[in-house]
Amino acid sequence: MPEQIPNGFFCRDLIVFNHLRRGGFVSKGFIFEAPDLTNSPVADLNDFQDQLCLLLASLHEHQRLQVQYFCDSDYKGELLRYQQETEKFSNVWTKRARNERFSRYWQAMSERKLRRQRVIFYISRSLENVPKAFQSVAARRDYYNTLLDQLETEFEHVHRLLLEIFGSGGARVLPMSDLDHFRHYKRFLNPSLNDRFDYDPADGFASELSIQENCWHSEGSGQSDFGFFLDGHYHSLIVLTRWPRTTYPGIIQRLTNLRLLDLEQAH
Repeated sequence: MPEQIPNGFFCRDLIVFNHLRRGGFVSKGFIFEAPDLTNSPVADLNDFQDQLCLLLASLHEHQRLQVQYFCDSDYKGELLRYQQETEKFSNVWTKRARNERFSRYWQAMSERKLRRQRVIFYISRSLENVPKAFQSVAARRDYYNTLLDQLETEFEHVHRLLLEIFGSGGARVLPMSDLDHFRHYKRFLNPSLNDRFDYDPADGFASELSIQENCWHSEGSGQSDFGFFLDGHYHSLIVLTRWPRTTYPGIIQRLTNLRLLDLEQAH
């Protein structure tokens, strides 16, 4: 386990950890929006299981996959788009009904009564390249620009592969931008922002700063009996070191169906 917290940069819609040579890592997130399969027949569940197996089999030896599941009550973007569409209507009754619905849902969101489940695939790869020891500044800049071009192309291929695997089942796979990566890290490291629906952290993004400089603005304190304290919140951790001896379809729903909003799982 590393003794220091990993750090890196948001660059070209990628996340670069450490440096752009051997010992570094490059990652990219993909927002995964799958259809609700809760009441689907067994055949659809088996098809989705096959798609997940195909995803794991498609990773090459230098790639790693992390699946992050979390839930919140943030429907701000959808509600604001709904309100913008409302303004285009001319019928008085229609606007009144839609405005009432907007106000009711916004209040429910503010009171954290809504629930939204999110899944992000982070696919990363290790770097094995070693630049030449003696290069001019211009040559070194060209070298890294070419490397970043290759990495962008590689992750575009990953996106197309994800679409081919999950597209037939009605799932949406959206590649994350620098701002998307920044927002996710910012809210993860500053959980108090989950209660501030009127604030967009993207306004404070500075591409020249590192991940920690951009996102980590509060002090973490480890607790002697459990978890740690960060940004005014106590955090508990449950770490599973081995798979259960027996499994069954839907076993993970015991966790995902808990009536908790501030729950995050990483696999």
